[in-house]
Amino acid sequence: MQSGGAGGDVDRALTSIRARADHLRHTVARLEHNLAWNPASTWPELLSQYMVISKQLENMNEEIPDLVQHFACVPRMSTPNPADIPLLLRTREDPEMEEEDRQLMVDKPRAKNTEALQKLVMAHNDAVESLEETFNEMSDGLLKAIRVNKYVVKSKPQSTQTQQFKYIESGTYE
Repeated sequence: MQSGGAGGDVDRALTSIRARADHLRHTVARLEHNLAWNPASTWPELLSQYMVISKQLENMNEEIPDLVQHFACVPRMSTPNPADIPLLLRTREDPEMEEEDRQLMVDKPRAKNTEALQKLVMAHNDAVESLEETFNEMSDGLLKAIRVNKYVVKSKPQSTQTQQFKYIESGTYE
């Protein structure tokens, strides 16, 4: 039972695509397993796994012919509850949610008048300016201390036994 040339090519292409899809499914499952059992994965590890998945998808895309775009895919599993279909296809929010939103908008106090908003803006600006002044004073003090060599780092001399005894006696290395 040998297939014809065109039929054999289609069978080989489908087999190859199925194999690649299975490999991709396995890779994604492995990533999900790693994330579930090792949530502290590092960013480079996750990025490398993502790159593998991305490359596998790219390879599958190259192998799938352009004609496949014109076919409809039928899922193997039907929706568990046919009554859910209208809910899934709905574009508007649930009527109860829309009513709650309307009630929230009605109950919401109207925007404050401009004078109250101006007072809030002025209070915010005053707080920011006082923080800026405090920061400038602290940084100026630190710069002055650095200029007068208050924060000079003294290097520790090579340790010898006599210097250690001097340090123990005087508390300094000099």
